[in-house]
Amino acid sequence: MENKKKYEIPLHYMMAFVGGFFGVYTILSFCDLFGNAQTANMIYFMTDLLGHDFADAFLRLGGVLLFMAAIALTVWLPRHSSINLQVASIFLDGAAAVIAGLFPADIHPVLALYPFFFATAFQWNSFKGAKGFASSTLFSTNNLKQFTMAVTEVFLNKDKTHMVKAKFFGCTLLFFHVGVACSFAARTLIGPRSIFCALLPLCIALYTVCLANEWLPLAVTEGAGERG
Repeated sequence: MENKKKYEIPLHYMMAFVGGFFGVYTILSFCDLFGNAQTANMIYFMTDLLGHDFADAFLRLGGVLLFMAAIALTVWLPRHSSINLQVASIFLDGAAAVIAGLFPADIHPVLALYPFFFATAFQWNSFKGAKGFASSTLFSTNNLKQFTMAVTEVFLNKDKTHMVKAKFFGCTLLFFHVGVACSFAARTLIGPRSIFCALLPLCIALYTVCLANEWLPLAVTEGAGERG
């Protein structure tokens, strides 16, 4: 348990980096569509229905159902299997990155988001926060709200007990947007195949999960500790 607490914050920050990387990639690659959430997709589903664009509405409904299926899996799996959700989430993210990188250039943008809809929904319920704080690694609205509230408490209400909260949510926002910046740079330089670059932070996240769960040989973990 102590080992998991030791690594939960760096793991959270790394997955926030991945969330930012995925988020801007989907926006830049698929007609300004955000693949980390469903709010915009469901709004467009309604407008497509009302506009009688039933083909697009059907594709958007498929995205909603995929998102729901991934959430349902994160609830079902812990009761019926020994699968580690965080490990599964990292592999699903990696699979989404590889699949998206192999899509043809003329693929329908909503269909191209399907791997992200599933993987990010699974990630949302697998990485729920750290240090006792509920925090998404996939979008920033609530993180910004919590950061603003904590900073207000610290600097305007002079309540230093909120400093830890301010630091946590501030760093989550920072790592998310560093991921955005790296993804933007990679997309600009490499093009659509830049999504493969997400495999590097995902490998780091997987290594961190292994450290947290003490799955690595003792010699490896001792070496990591000495380098740290």
